[in-house]
Amino acid sequence: MHYIWTEMFILFLTVFIAKILAKKTNTVDVLWYIILGAFLGNLGLLPEDERIEFLGEIGIILVMFALGFEENLSEFIKGLKKAWGIAVIGAIFPFLAGYFTAKLFGYSTTSALIWGLTMTATAVSLTMVSLKSLGLEKTPAAMGIMTSAVVDDVLSLIGLAVLLPIILNSGSSGGELTIDFEKLLYTIFDVLAFFGFVYLVGKFIVPHKKGIRYLFIVDNGNYAVLGVFILVFMFGDVAHILGFHPAIGAYFAGLILKAEYFEVGNQNRAKEIEKITDTMAYTVFGPVFFILLGSKILFELSVIKDVIFSTLVLFLSVLVLQVLSAASAAKYTGGYSNKDSFLIGLGMLGRSELAFIVINIAYVQNHLISKEEFYTLMFTTFLLNISVPLLLKWFKPIYERE
Repeated sequence: MHYIWTEMFILFLTVFIAKILAKKTNTVDVLWYIILGAFLGNLGLLPEDERIEFLGEIGIILVMFALGFEENLSEFIKGLKKAWGIAVIGAIFPFLAGYFTAKLFGYSTTSALIWGLTMTATAVSLTMVSLKSLGLEKTPAAMGIMTSAVVDDVLSLIGLAVLLPIILNSGSSGGELTIDFEKLLYTIFDVLAFFGFVYLVGKFIVPHKKGIRYLFIVDNGNYAVLGVFILVFMFGDVAHILGFHPAIGAYFAGLILKAEYFEVGNQNRAKEIEKITDTMAYTVFGPVFFILLGSKILFELSVIKDVIFSTLVLFLSVLVLQVLSAASAAKYTGGYSNKDSFLIGLGMLGRSELAFIVINIAYVQNHLISKEEFYTLMFTTFLLNISVPLLLKWFKPIYERE
């Protein structure tokens, strides 16, 4: 029997070991979080526990806030204008890779839609943490990845709202395909409402000294960290209510903050806040999310033999089409240099939590795909996420040389 304290001990010991291994092997720590997480999951040392899953959610929320807090809002808006082509093209081609790979192996249209949707959304947090560990988080490509991935997640959310009812209906009504236009309109409304909320709070409420900014300067700023947490979880809650992952809300909570909001008399507590949140995000709680991500990969040798070929075909199809499509879009629609374009292509490879949500709905809740399909999608997602830190590490010296 596992107790919460045993699990916490195992998790933080794993984080420590991963940090040491990353340092000794000169690799990124995210890679070791995922690998060690898979190791623990298969040994049964990290069973599913809602309390630990919640801790992982807190971790990724803090990671996304820390990433947003480091960014400049004006630079983000400038990057957003260049990101649409990357996001749209970078979402379409992985979807097509998943769809046609499923068809290649003789699966139904329902399965093909599930495969395509699973391969769509980019794991922005995985990429940004990997870039930070390599010292590339301030490059033009990093901003391109961040903005493109946010747009990509919005498009994926809309795609999920449109395609999921089609998939579920086709599975329960003999293949009949229908689109729920009402749900689609509600989703578009939620998207507009979320960005409207971000704009109003960031423009009129946070900057005002009697608004949220007051939380950062009261009593000489001694409770500024607590004020930041209030803002982060308020944004996370609004994002969740409107159908986004709370981490997206946390990123925008960090993005709208400026160093000047933390000025108290002759001192500014912005650097102090950044140091505290970075430690919590990248050393304490954030790694838990990636360890849990790896722990979802459970290996069954009898099934692995049957899915090796389909996994490799899907993995290589998504890898090639994702990198080439996103890199081409970055160059020709975003105006990025060759080296930044290719870095963006590599950075868009990771698959986000949406992949696991789709797999869970399709396999666990509704039994729309077979066990072999389940493992193909899980292993492919795992390989893509592992590829991100490895390929970024490989490309770093080439990038810096160029």
